[in-house]
Amino acid sequence: MTDVWSGGIAFSYFPAESAAGEFGMVTISPDGTTVTTSPDFTALAAQYANVTVPTTPAEANAGPATYPTCPQINSTFIAGTVLPPTPNDAACECLESTLSCLFTPQIANYSIVLGPLFDTACGLLSQVNGNCDDISGNGTSGVYGRVSGCDPSKFQLMRVSYLLR
Repeated sequence: MTDVWSGGIAFSYFPAESAAGEFGMVTISPDGTTVTTSPDFTALAAQYANVTVPTTPAEANAGPATYPTCPQINSTFIAGTVLPPTPNDAACECLESTLSCLFTPQIANYSIVLGPLFDTACGLLSQVNGNCDDISGNGTSGVYGRVSGCDPSKFQLMRVSYLLR
């Protein structure tokens, strides 16, 4: 065990109001110089006084922390160590509002339909020295395009139409 308390039990220490009424453990004077505890505060303090903190096993007996090593990249574990960047919401929203071609009908698994479409579109682009780098992400190499993190369910086909312009 550790002697550091990390967390809390009381819902609201400071006074607050809601549709259900007022609540809080203390009342603060209007000039902010005096704090008066409520009966709830006294009751909670009494309950804390009744607690017996477990002391076994002792922290010293826990031993050193050990962590497993990551598996080596091989033919069955194809992953890089570079995480994708946090999606740029502004860029994603810009694409969504700028590109007008929406995929219909709405389906749960866009990758079944759009995977072959992307393959075709990116193949055609490569024939004219274009590429799909901005929308691509590669978890093995750790290389991610500028908008690769955008939510694909919102505008996957819009990306394809944008690339084909």
